[in-house]
This record gives sequence, C-alpha cells and structure tokens, in this order.
Amino acid sequence: IRAIIAEREQQLHAVSQEISGLKTVMDIFNNLHEQLVKKKDKINQSMELHKGFVSPLWSLPDEILSNIFVHCLPNDKHLSLAQNEAPVLLTRVCQKWRKVAVNTSELWYKLHLN
Repeated sequence: IRAIIAEREQQLHAVSQEISGLKTVMDIFNNLHEQLVKKKDKINQSMELHKGFVSPLWSLPDEILSNIFVHCLPNDKHLSLAQNEAPVLLTRVCQKWRKVAVNTSELWYKLHLN
C-alpha cells in the first residue's frame, strides 16, 4: 500500500508540475495577447486618422480636382515627362487621380517631347 501511495504522490507531483508549467505558458500567451491587442488598437487609431486625411479628396468632383491639377503644373513654358513632377506624378497617385489627370487636356498640351 505504501508503494502505491508513493507512486500516486509522484504522479500528483508530476501533474502539479505540469499544471505549473502550463500556467507559465498561459501567462506568456496572455501577455502576448495583451500586447497584440494594444498593437491592433494603435493600428486602428492610425487608420482612422489617415481616413480623415484622405476622405475629403475622394469626395471632390472631378472638375475641381482637374482645376487643382492644372494649378500644380510647373511654371515652365514646356513641360517634360519627369516622373516626379506634374502632370506625370499626378497619374501615379491613385486610379481616380490618374483618370482625372489623363482626361484633363490642359495638363498635357504644353508637354514638350524631345
């Protein structure tokens, strides 16, 4: 009987150690979960902030956007196809801007081709 009791005590001790180890692992995962939730919340806040910056541009009518684009042109008499200047740069922002820029003839009539 003493041998059985000793064996059971060893088993209980082993199970107790396993439970302790699992609690440690759970604490690690809970801490990681909290960190991920905080990171997700920061990303959501950032997304909301950026939506606020972008949304008015999406609601502008094409005609107004077109007029703004014309005012973005450099003051040079002849425009070039430089990728980092209007009018080409305006076509690289998003699909809507590309459509408006391509359809705005005032952006292209001064274009100088070598």
